[in-house]
Amino acid sequence: MARVDSLILVMLGIAQILIGSSTTLEFLALLLQGSGGGTIVMAIYFLIFIGKHQKEFDGAYSKLEKTNLIRNENGELEFQDANTVVTRVIWYVIPVGLTIIGMIVWLANLAS
Repeated sequence: MARVDSLILVMLGIAQILIGSSTTLEFLALLLQGSGGGTIVMAIYFLIFIGKHQKEFDGAYSKLEKTNLIRNENGELEFQDANTVVTRVIWYVIPVGLTIIGMIVWLANLAS
């Protein structure tokens, strides 16, 4: 889920940049565009950090409301993710799609 959160941060950063580019007040536009760029940089950092330390988070990070407690073959209890593959795909496709649309809009408005 942390990777999806990073994608959502990228979407928010692009939204801040788009709002800042359409604002007529120079100071507010500069502030929104700067904070939007900072949000995108922070999201990229989170993606890199999670990618490097994924093994450390796997054992410690679990959303218990979306997991099932099941006994394995040895009789030990373990947590299993209750989300279906379709649900996980949707959680990635929507943020990526909206991010791509936002980037296209931003690039189209760059010339004006």
